[in-house]
Amino acid sequence: MDAQAVLELAPDSQVASSATRLAGAAGWAGLGRTAQVLWGSCPGSGKNPYRVCVDLGDRATKCSCPSRKFPCKHAVAVQLLHARGEVAVEEAVPDWVSEWVAKRHAVAVPADTSPEAVERRARAKEKTAHKREEAVRGGVLALRDWLSDLAGSGIAGLPGRDAAWWHSITARMVDAQAKGLATAIGELHAIVAAGGPQWAVDAADRLGGLHLLARLSETAEGPLSDVVRARLGFSVTEEQARSAPAWSDHWVALLRLETEDGPLRTVQQWIWARDRAEWVVGVKHSGTGAKPPPLLPHGSEVTGTLHPYPGVPPRRVAAGELVGKRPADAIPVPATWRDALAGLEPALRADPWQRLHPLGCAAVRASADVRFLVDAGRRGLPVRGDVALDRALAVTGGEPFDAWGVWDGHGLRLGAVAEPGKAPEVVA
Repeated sequence: MDAQAVLELAPDSQVASSATRLAGAAGWAGLGRTAQVLWGSCPGSGKNPYRVCVDLGDRATKCSCPSRKFPCKHAVAVQLLHARGEVAVEEAVPDWVSEWVAKRHAVAVPADTSPEAVERRARAKEKTAHKREEAVRGGVLALRDWLSDLAGSGIAGLPGRDAAWWHSITARMVDAQAKGLATAIGELHAIVAAGGPQWAVDAADRLGGLHLLARLSETAEGPLSDVVRARLGFSVTEEQARSAPAWSDHWVALLRLETEDGPLRTVQQWIWARDRAEWVVGVKHSGTGAKPPPLLPHGSEVTGTLHPYPGVPPRRVAAGELVGKRPADAIPVPATWRDALAGLEPALRADPWQRLHPLGCAAVRASADVRFLVDAGRRGLPVRGDVALDRALAVTGGEPFDAWGVWDGHGLRLGAVAEPGKAPEVVA
């Protein structure tokens, strides 16, 4: 990785700036690397220097500093030194580095494969699944009571509720192993806490979604059942998805969104399947604080297979076999925002809890105040003012352009643009 790629691993600009200064400072000691791991010691505020090491395979890091950011400035700095060629290869690896690597790559003891052991594990797994079902069912009943009480008192009093009140219902959902419900309540709390002129409308929308989810938790069938279970918090592993038949296509990873929740960092990609003429979604997580690599090379057209998860379009996909990569060709795009929004109806009917949607429109211009993208019919859609929009305006020079972004119901987060009818160029 070059220095720029290393800096992109930083969780924010402050860490990147601090790491750049640290990489140029004196005092680094015990620097070394092998083909697999990189390490060093850096003076800190305490008596002992901070010890930092990096797995060069997946860029996972470990540092003895107290920072809550992942990777910390020391971990980014030592990688900068490595990128500049300032870290020599060492044959002797320090014990503290070897211990960390050994823990990360420890091989589990082979499981007992006797028929009795296999049957015992199957029974235990079935028992655990049944307990989880019962726990979630109890959580849904508690949620219904909570929603009923809230309907009686009204939402006007929500801003006056203290943290303990919110924590109580969230903790109840966590105890019930209904992580999806706990997350949804956390999002509702964030909307109320943020305030603003639209908070009541947005809060009512989220409460309606929770009520619908609670009602359908016992009655949903077919594909909707998969959606409801996912929203409650039941997950499908990547291994399960990869066991399903793969889809072969030409894939264009066009839109991307990166989020973080403590050390958990997530990269979502909306990928256009050219032959299937539909969007799919790739999701990668990292619990080490390092930025996870995207599922597909972003902005390129890739030939190969991906494995769909259960659910409804846009389907989440797992990596399959990729056999070729080239610059992307042109992608079809609706003529107006009205057509684009109307095209979301099937997805909203299939999964009414979905908040983020890929959306595109042909030949748009920015409004005079740069708050909207206006289509050929002179209808505007709100657009987020950020670096991606600045890049788009710089690339297109004020001329009409095809636009693609992620729509959350309030504004468009621009991700790619193109000269009308031409191949897209990623701007975010």
